[in-house]
Amino acid sequence: MTDILIVVKDDKLAGLLATACQDRGADAFRALGAAQALPEISQPGAGRRKWAGLLLDLGYAQGKPLALVRDFLAENPELKIVALGRNMDVRTLAGLMREGVFDFLELPPEPVEMSKCLDNFLGRLGPAAKPKIKGGAPDPGRYDHIVGASASLKKVFRMIDKVAGTDSTVMIHGESGAGKELIARAIHQGSPRGDRRLIPVNCGAIPEELLETELFGHEKGAFTNAIRTRIGRFEMADGSSIFLDEIGDMSPKLQVKLLRVLQEHEFERVGGDKVIKVDIRVIAATHVDLTRAVEEGRFREDLFYRLNVIPITMPPLRERLDDVPLLVEFFLRRFREKRGSEVKGVSREAMSRLLSYGWPGNVRELENLIERMVTLAEGDILTVEDLPAKLLEATEGLSPPTWPAAEEAPRETAAAGERAGLAAEIPAAGDLPRPPAEAEDWLFPAEGVDFNSLVSAYEERLIRGALAEAGGVKNQAARLLGLNRTTLVEKMRKKGLATEDG
Repeated sequence: MTDILIVVKDDKLAGLLATACQDRGADAFRALGAAQALPEISQPGAGRRKWAGLLLDLGYAQGKPLALVRDFLAENPELKIVALGRNMDVRTLAGLMREGVFDFLELPPEPVEMSKCLDNFLGRLGPAAKPKIKGGAPDPGRYDHIVGASASLKKVFRMIDKVAGTDSTVMIHGESGAGKELIARAIHQGSPRGDRRLIPVNCGAIPEELLETELFGHEKGAFTNAIRTRIGRFEMADGSSIFLDEIGDMSPKLQVKLLRVLQEHEFERVGGDKVIKVDIRVIAATHVDLTRAVEEGRFREDLFYRLNVIPITMPPLRERLDDVPLLVEFFLRRFREKRGSEVKGVSREAMSRLLSYGWPGNVRELENLIERMVTLAEGDILTVEDLPAKLLEATEGLSPPTWPAAEEAPRETAAAGERAGLAAEIPAAGDLPRPPAEAEDWLFPAEGVDFNSLVSAYEERLIRGALAEAGGVKNQAARLLGLNRTTLVEKMRKKGLATEDG
């Protein structure tokens, strides 16, 4: 459980904040003043709680809010802080962000703003180990909750390892739900800026008329209802990194302003004329084919080249199906801990269906599916009966993975299996017992399996079947498999299948 300490003068507001935190699954406690709270948040020792977050009323600061924040961070540098205050000037707000304050909430808080702030704050406080980018080989199983050990994902990890320590602009390409934000966070956390907060902005989720002020801020009186000066996300990210998600949805007007920030590291707030300089690293992401968008005049060519300095592509889940069991185990463990669920595994047939599915919604779809199944399950093993009708229809008639002969599956130690809590020593597939047909609750043999060999064999079978169905025409076969033609040809080459054009 996440423990939050509330240091707020107003009793009613403190109660509202405590209730809101508890509604979001956190335990909230109140300290009666900053003097009482300071020793409480020190690094945990005997009998002390480990505080994940602090809601701090700057009314206790006696006119020195930055000094108050520094005092708390000196006691516990890992503490995440939301500051609350009245009529803060822009310079002070910028200083708070540079000190490492996670967010600022104006008093008295608007209900919508308070809800949005707490959702964002508590959503970022879950346990997340920082990736070890420097001083050793990267762990290919975890990069801030990026789960997997497939070859395509390992390429992504190697790219993260190379670029994290630089200040180069990175463009992350990938389909919706594939995990682009996780890559951005891993890059930021492994960088020299990693001790500061990554500032995320979803450019596709904010209307154009609001996105400009969200990014650049605005001056008091710049437009109707601009009752106070507001700093934007670029200003908040000064000294840190900003993540611009779905950058391909940005309007041409904002593309021009963004280009200036990338070139000059400066901008003006909406309604202002003061030039604001910032030291930022930009990480962007898109599901749009920006090359085509440039050709069609929907995206500026000069901005594209400024953003696409180091491109990283997050592969869709259908191209790394060998990561599905690891992801399933990861999500099962998460929902067991979160909800006290008794579900401990997935039946063999259900896993075969999951491995046969095309996953148009990628990892996000898999996560939502596992959450739904865990919520509705009646037993401790998820079976085919727990799968939704859409997935069953999509995988109807597809054969389960073929178990290769013993000579095709050499013994090896599976690091990915160890990370997922599976057996480390993998026997030859020919040594594995066959489950009885009626044993629906059967998951895996206790000794484990040679997963990579099994998935590779099944992948080859799918490719052969699609080619046969398409009469050997690769374009058609690729469409049947939901792959790009180049991806299909590369897979055929690796498996030693014929690759003549057709």
